[in-house]
Amino acid sequence: MSAFFAIIGRDLRLFAARGSDAVGVLFFFIVVVSLFPFSMANEPGLLLKSAPGILWVGALLAGLLSLENIHLRDYEDGTLDLMLMSPLPPMGIAGAKMLSHWLLSGAMLTLASLPAGIMLGIAPEGVLPLALSLGLGTLYISLLGGAAAALTFGARRSGLLLAVLVLPLLVPMLILGVLAAEASLADLPYKAYLLLQLALVVAALPLAPAAAAAFFNMHLRSS
Repeated sequence: MSAFFAIIGRDLRLFAARGSDAVGVLFFFIVVVSLFPFSMANEPGLLLKSAPGILWVGALLAGLLSLENIHLRDYEDGTLDLMLMSPLPPMGIAGAKMLSHWLLSGAMLTLASLPAGIMLGIAPEGVLPLALSLGLGTLYISLLGGAAAALTFGARRSGLLLAVLVLPLLVPMLILGVLAAEASLADLPYKAYLLLQLALVVAALPLAPAAAAAFFNMHLRSS
C-alpha cells in the first residue's frame, strides 16, 4: 500500500510544482458556467431550470480535458515503465493514477460546483445534492478515463480518441446526475438516482483498473 500512496503523493507534489493542468480544468469549468447567466439574464426561471444540465455538461467537458495526461507524461519520460517494474501490481498503479486524477480534477470541480450552483440561482440547500451527484460523476469520469487513457497513450491525437471512447459511456451517468439534481430542486425524492450513480461507480471500481492493467501489460509486451 505504501507504493500506492507514494504514486498519489508524487502526483500531488507535481501538481504543486506545475498545477497548470488542474487550474486550467477549473478555469474552463468556471468560464463555461459563467457564460450562461449573461445569455439568460432576462429569463432567471429558465436559468434555474437549466442549472443542473449546465453544471453537469460543464463538469463533464472540463473533466475530459485532463484525461489525456493521466498516463501520458509518465509514459513519455519513462516513469511508467519504472512503476510497472515496481512490486505494486499494474492494477494498483492504475487505481492510484485514477484516484490522484480525481483528487486533482474531479474533487476540485465538485467543490467549484457549490458557488457555481448558487451563481446560477440554486438555493444553498439544493446545492449539496448536486455536489454529491457531481462527486460520483467525476469519480466515474476518472475511472473510465484512466482505463481509456491507458489504451490510447502514444497514439496520435489521443485526446480526440479519448473523447470518442469515453463520451458514450458517460451518458448514463450524465442522465442520472441531471435527474438527481432536478429532483432535488423540485423537492422530489432524489436518493434513488444517487444510488444508481453509486452503483455505476461501484461497478467501475474493479473493472476500470483491471482494464487499465491489461493495457499496461500489452504495452510491456510490445516495448
